[in-house]
Amino acid sequence: MGLSLLAIACSPVEERTETGNTPQAQGQSPTTALSTPVQVRVAPVQSAQLHWQASVPGVIEAFRKAVVAAEVDARVVVRSVEPGDPVQAGQPLVVLDDERARIARDQAAADLRRSEANAAQADSELVRGRDLFARQFISEDRLDALRFAVRRNRAQAVAAKAQLAAAQRALADTTVRAPFAGTAEQIHVQAGDYLKRGAAVATVADFSRARVRAGVTASEASRLAGAQTAELALDALGGHRLSGRIQSVARLSEPASGTYPVEIWVEDPEGVLREGMVATVHVPYAAVDSPASVPAEAVFRRGGAMHVFVVESERAHLRPVRIGRTGDGQVEIIDGLATGETVVIDGQFALRDGAQVTIVGGS
Repeated sequence: MGLSLLAIACSPVEERTETGNTPQAQGQSPTTALSTPVQVRVAPVQSAQLHWQASVPGVIEAFRKAVVAAEVDARVVVRSVEPGDPVQAGQPLVVLDDERARIARDQAAADLRRSEANAAQADSELVRGRDLFARQFISEDRLDALRFAVRRNRAQAVAAKAQLAAAQRALADTTVRAPFAGTAEQIHVQAGDYLKRGAAVATVADFSRARVRAGVTASEASRLAGAQTAELALDALGGHRLSGRIQSVARLSEPASGTYPVEIWVEDPEGVLREGMVATVHVPYAAVDSPASVPAEAVFRRGGAMHVFVVESERAHLRPVRIGRTGDGQVEIIDGLATGETVVIDGQFALRDGAQVTIVGGS
């Protein structure tokens, strides 16, 4: 505040005193008024490692979500969970009528036993046939027929075994289970409903952690190399902040937006995240070495270009500069300044090119 008042008092445009009199009315010459040193704070131009970040919108998604479907045609006899219930992997969600599946399983088991018996009989007949053929009691054609019977019965036994496995799987599928630990977010059936294969039974979601999907430009994506963490602010929760791990930065862009998807994994121990929430994602870029940088407050726009005041021999000289990236309160200077020079960081708006200055305070 003191520097601002001093700036107004020393400005060549505002040369009136608090009483409205000009300097001449007080016995001062304009030269004396303009030559009064302006108090300023300064900072050196120096090399620095710049850290900066982009802020992009992101959408919260469940870490895992599945719509569990019926895999057999059957009627619902038991609905084991309700919406919002926590479930463990493999826990029953609904139980279907299994009578037909049990009958099919028993029939397949009987078929397998019969096929195995036929295969054993064929093996025995082949052994006896070889003995008879050696004593020339049967022809070679008869022996070939016995060999073929062995192969046929063995193949039938293998098919029967596969049929039994399918029947056992169908019986197991009459109990629809949770595919992973999470929450039964929705139950789509009631006891008594007849389900066809593929009908939705329940929606299970895992929010032990969440995925945050955001999109960045090509230049931003290239700067994310090496970045590992991101900060999220959730507007729906009053700006509640969470830290996440950058899992991936895609190399293929989304056709609709032209941006490159970024996926961030966020732990949610408090259970506050919900699918569809919008978050502001602060994505850090990899640090970049800058050969010349100054504090952000040193740079200002004048006449459509960026400028700084450089202090030399107790005078401030206006100098145009070309700036680059910004981060950590620093501005990268691409052209116009050299390391070791001194720039004004407070009081420059009271200055004119060539004005005399007095350096006060620290940088």
